[in-house]
Amino acid sequence: MLKKAIIPSLLVAFSFPAFAADDHLHAGDLQPWRQGAEIFLNSQLFEVDLGDLGGGPFATDDPGIDVNIEKGAFNPDNWLQFQAVAPLQFWDGDEWTTSMPNGEHINIVDALDQTIRIDGHDISNNLAVIGEFEADGGLHTHIDFSLQDASNTLSGSQGAYRIELKLFESAANSELSVSYAAKPVVIVFNQGLAEAEFEHAVEALEDAHEGAHEGAEYDDITGILSIPEVEAFGKHYTIQLNDQGNFLFQLSEAHEVEDDDEHAHEQ
Repeated sequence: MLKKAIIPSLLVAFSFPAFAADDHLHAGDLQPWRQGAEIFLNSQLFEVDLGDLGGGPFATDDPGIDVNIEKGAFNPDNWLQFQAVAPLQFWDGDEWTTSMPNGEHINIVDALDQTIRIDGHDISNNLAVIGEFEADGGLHTHIDFSLQDASNTLSGSQGAYRIELKLFESAANSELSVSYAAKPVVIVFNQGLAEAEFEHAVEALEDAHEGAHEGAEYDDITGILSIPEVEAFGKHYTIQLNDQGNFLFQLSEAHEVEDDDEHAHEQ
C-alpha cells in the first residue's frame, strides 16, 4: 500500500536529449523494464490527445504505464517515480517556445494525490510517485494530466504542449534511486490541432534532436556508469558515476562538452 510521504527534491535535474525521428508511438502505454541499474522504455516520445471521455476536455490519463516484466521486472514493493526535468513548451505554429499564450500549464496528479505543476518558467513539486510495484515486479496504472490556463481553469490555447519526465525506481518513501532511465520521456499533448499540423509540430521537435548522443553505459566490472551528455545549468557535460552499492551512485567525474561552433571560432 502506498503511504503518503513528503519527499524533498534533491535530485539534479539533468536533461538527456535522445530519440530517433521514428522512435515514437501514436498511442499506447509507457512500457518500462529494468536491466541492472537502468530503466529502458518502448519509446522516448509519446503523442497524446487531450480530452478523455472520463476526464473531459483539456484532460487525459494517457499515456498509461505498463511494466514489461518479460524484459525486466522491478523490485516488489518499490516505487516507480518520475522527475519533471524541463519547463513546458508550446508549439505556436512556427516553433517550440516556453512562452504561453495565456499562462497555460500542465498539472499532473500522482498516486499520492500530489499535484505537480509544469509551466513555461518553473516546475513545482517535481518529484511524483507513479505507483508501487506488485509481487511480480510489474505495475499497470494511469496518472492524470490536465491543461489549465492562467486562472487555473481547465482550458488552453489551441496548439501542442510538450513536457519531459525522467523515470526512476526507489524504495518506498525514498527519494534515492536504485534504478533510473538515462533518457527522459517526452510527452506531446495535442490541444485542438488537425492531425497534419500536430504531426508537423512533432516533426519539428524531432528535427531539433537529430544527432543526439547515445545513452548511458554501465560497466559491471568497475561499477562505473558513464553518461556521454547531460545538460545542467545551461551547459553540457560528460559524467561518470561510481556504484556505491545497491545501485546508488556518486558523481566522480564531470567534464564540460565544448561547443563545436565555439571551438571553431576560437581556432
